[in-house]
Amino acid sequence: MRILAIGGAGEMGSVAVEHLAGQPECQEIIIADYNYQAAVELKERLANPKVSALQLDVMDKPALVAAVKKATVVMNFAGPFYKLGHYVVEAAIECGVNYVDVCDDYDATEKLLEYDEAAQKAGVTILIGMGASPGISNMFARIGADWLDQVEEIHTCWATGDTDTGEDAKEGAAVLYHLLHAIGGTVPSYQNYEWCQIKPMVEAGALTATFPEPLGEVTFHDIGHPEPITIPRFIKGAKTVTNKGCVLSYSRLVRNLVDLELWREEPITVGGQLISPANFTVAYLLQNPQVMQSGDPIGVGGLYISVKGKKNGETRQYELMRMSSESMGEATGLPAAAAAILLGSGQIKQTGVIAPECIDPVLMIRQLAKRAEPEGQYNSGLIIRLIEADGKVSIISPGRPMAELLDVISARN
Repeated sequence: MRILAIGGAGEMGSVAVEHLAGQPECQEIIIADYNYQAAVELKERLANPKVSALQLDVMDKPALVAAVKKATVVMNFAGPFYKLGHYVVEAAIECGVNYVDVCDDYDATEKLLEYDEAAQKAGVTILIGMGASPGISNMFARIGADWLDQVEEIHTCWATGDTDTGEDAKEGAAVLYHLLHAIGGTVPSYQNYEWCQIKPMVEAGALTATFPEPLGEVTFHDIGHPEPITIPRFIKGAKTVTNKGCVLSYSRLVRNLVDLELWREEPITVGGQLISPANFTVAYLLQNPQVMQSGDPIGVGGLYISVKGKKNGETRQYELMRMSSESMGEATGLPAAAAAILLGSGQIKQTGVIAPECIDPVLMIRQLAKRAEPEGQYNSGLIIRLIEADGKVSIISPGRPMAELLDVISARN
């Protein structure tokens, strides 16, 4: 298969490219990036004859279409997705090429879902949000939902570690702008069987979960993310679906930014100059990183998924959680790379615009299990708890690695 990795020289795309270069199914990987020098440097570092570099601006439609039409699968890491995602999706549909991205913007997700009919007519799969959250979070939600007869509530929660603002100013700025976008104004949620708008990062929506050490007790707050938009569409019957986040090292700071509305993009006058609060916030935080640290860094992030419903008429709740010291690039780029192989090999057959919860978890787990854990990296494996109606807690999985999860899933199905 021939994979076109748009934005493939960035923090997330480069991890995906490096992983795919070592997979026998991939005969060619093209690093297509606006920053051609970065693409060339990655190609030279990998020193793999499968890998080539291409300068590409996704807003240059003729160049984009020319690149896409030669690919088996398009992997898109070019953000922000609320500004750029639709360009690549339109090209993929026009060229009849399968597509996967790591879109984590809720408004971009809503827009990309509008291409479903066009994608079905073209016979292509447009898989959106296949990163960590969304992505692995949706997959865990699907696992829990499959164990129930009736799903009632799904809460997807993420906690980022202490080094997730990127290794350079550009990547750090992108992470911070995305965060401000996710906490600005009101954000979508799914409650009482309908979509609604809620204020993010307030106590009313707080959820506290207890991880094993080193995370321990973590409190999550509602934030703008794609999970509440896609999961109710593809996992039927749920009354409530939310996404909640926690930036471990500066959670209180994030809530203060919400209260002060420093996420706003409309410029204000400062000393005779026009500057947007969002631009000021990002610049200030990048130049004063100590503001984003409180206490000793943990260096570990986590996912917590709660799926509640009924089985044989009795109420059950499944908690699925995972902790890892992997980088944001690894957590986001590797699931997208695994999905690219599934798409390129024809293992994902559903056409139209789909989300990670549409994929059989077994397929994803088999692909993800192919990668050995890097030496020195912490990974708890998947921890699964069952909470029954009487409050009894059973441990289904104490923390199993990907390679051992297939038995757990099969046994309960």
